Amino acid sequence: MKIKIFTLLILLLTISGCVYYNTFFNAETYFKEAQNMGLDDEGRPKSNAIKKYQQVIKKCGIVIEYYKGSKYADDALLLMAKSFFYIGRNYTQTISTLEDLIKFYPESELVPEATLYIARAKYEFKQEEESYDLLYKFLLNNNFKDYHPKALQILANYKLLENDYVQTEYYLNKLIEEYPDSDEYEEAFFLLGKSQNEAGAYDKSNEIFFKLLKSKVSRKTKFDARYFIALNYLLLKEYQQAADYSTKLLKDEYRDNKISTIRLIQARSLAELDNIDDAIALLETITEDHKKSSLSASAFYFLGDIYFHKLKEYSTAIEFYNKVKIEDKNSEYLEKSISQSVIASQIIQYYNPTSKISAKELIDQQFKLAEFYIEYLEMPDSALIVYDDIIHQENRFKTSIDTLQIQLDSLIVIIDSLEIADSLMQVTISDSFKTDEIDTLQVQLDSLIVIIDSVGIVDSLLHITELDSANINEKEDIKIQKTNLQAEYNSIKLLIENAERNILLYQKEFVPFAKLTKLWLHKKVLVDSIEVDKIYNELLTDYPDNKYTYAAEQFLAGNDSIVIATRKYINETAQYSNAVDHFEVQPEKAIESLIPIANDTQNEYHYKALYGLGYINYFLLSDSLSAKPYLDSVIAYTENSEFKNEVSKFYDGVNFIKISRLPFIEQMIQIELEKVKVLQEEDEEEENLEIKQISEELTEEIKEEPENISPVKGKE
Repeated sequence: MKIKIFTLLILLLTISGCVYYNTFFNAETYFKEAQNMGLDDEGRPKSNAIKKYQQVIKKCGIVIEYYKGSKYADDALLLMAKSFFYIGRNYTQTISTLEDLIKFYPESELVPEATLYIARAKYEFKQEEESYDLLYKFLLNNNFKDYHPKALQILANYKLLENDYVQTEYYLNKLIEEYPDSDEYEEAFFLLGKSQNEAGAYDKSNEIFFKLLKSKVSRKTKFDARYFIALNYLLLKEYQQAADYSTKLLKDEYRDNKISTIRLIQARSLAELDNIDDAIALLETITEDHKKSSLSASAFYFLGDIYFHKLKEYSTAIEFYNKVKIEDKNSEYLEKSISQSVIASQIIQYYNPTSKISAKELIDQQFKLAEFYIEYLEMPDSALIVYDDIIHQENRFKTSIDTLQIQLDSLIVIIDSLEIADSLMQVTISDSFKTDEIDTLQVQLDSLIVIIDSVGIVDSLLHITELDSANINEKEDIKIQKTNLQAEYNSIKLLIENAERNILLYQKEFVPFAKLTKLWLHKKVLVDSIEVDKIYNELLTDYPDNKYTYAAEQFLAGNDSIVIATRKYINETAQYSNAVDHFEVQPEKAIESLIPIANDTQNEYHYKALYGLGYINYFLLSDSLSAKPYLDSVIAYTENSEFKNEVSKFYDGVNFIKISRLPFIEQMIQIELEKVKVLQEEDEEEENLEIKQISEELTEEIKEEPENISPVKGKE
């Protein structure tokens, strides 16, 4: 009997050992490897780490399924739950697995750790109140006293995430003071310095971090502390210290994934010290090395800042600001980049209207800002302010035109007067009368200066050099004045033309679209029917045939799909479509429908109708005489190259080239034939597959029923 019991014990120990060494040991190894892989630039586990966690789950599943009585079953449940947690998308499974551990193994020493992971999973699963409640109860449970430092650390982390710096400091100080020998002490010390940094107390943060550097903490923590010291110097505007400290840290840092974050501080410091070229080079390197990440988004933001504030190259600044959202739509600099982009666009609009950037591109920046307020910040009132500003900008352009016109008129007066002066210089003046003539001319010039002052023309704008009476006889001076003034005249005239074009864009596009969006906000978000009616009436009154007015009408009518087009365009499209429907079957009816369209020069389809009339008469009715005037009109239309090119293939403006159909019609036919050919080939291939499948099935049936086939040739 004793032998049997001894044998059974040996067998159980052997099974238990196999469970550990063959299964659970491997699970632990995979878990450690995954933890050591760190996180990506977005703070998520890397793909290789996720694969390791999945292997852990698989191995732990084997232990739980086949070795329920093993002493490693509760360990396997905890390790499985932790793997679910760190993958980052399986918080429900994390919680249920841990609850199973507590339910089936209530005496396990792993229960406290399991409870803490439940609290963490609930917080990540947006169940913050339940998480806090669980953590507070945990701190009151003396059975879990050894794990209280960990609970305090978790609470401090969450309060820091929520920017509650008072509570963060409370939990960290409690941990540091009451549990100086705990494993969490080092991280708490570091977190205390970090929380002061995030609270804006940069001096206090550095004070904590310098103390930490003198204490017995790990090398990793010391290097992380040094990073924050450099950052604090930068934020304190002690740029030289920030540059020197970050440069020294770069030489010492041993972790490759931290190098670029330090370079970012170094680049920002160098930019503030006006070492622009080196700063740009560093930031561009970061954008290349960390594409589509929060780090590259930050680098693009600071590149935009350099071009905005330091170099005053606003167009380039806008390009870099726009890349922030492309690199990381959740970037901490997203709102700032959009705001700065809008400001840069307005600077270009107001101070450099001749910029190559179009008004549409500039105004788009402001629409982006409004969308940001709506989509990301849920601040519709702020969006409305932006839309109102866009609407009022039209009046600013009108005012600027009036001011510029006054300046232009004044320049004309001055130029005309200089013409008179130039004419006077052509006259040979006798020495005896020279002084009198000079005095007369000086009086005229003095009068011109009074005119200039009266209309408020700034000297810097006109670049007028006051004529010296001592050199008034020099004809070259007058010529230079005329040239400079003519250049200023041309410049102001260009500004007026640009402003007039912008006004047209505001009237046709920007203002009605801004009003439509305001209407949508008041209807869907703010639920203000009075304001909705007011805006809609403004659209009807000021923009009766605008596409956005029609879109507003559709929206208020409850249409799910809004067509952004004018009624005129929609009606003309229907009219033209109805005409071309009769091309092949009833060409005479098509001609009848197309003639009024062709005669209406304001019709959207005017030139298409001319082309269609030429096509029908020549190809379908063989009437080249009737086709000719329509085709001549198409050729004369210089802006429409598409139809002009097609006509030139069979008509050169004088003679017709004999072809049965237009080349592009032939191409369409050929494309259709190719489609048919492809379909036929697919059908043949499908038939061949079916035949092959039937053949294989018959072969299988023959193999499965050998008794029906005689092994002797010719025998039934």
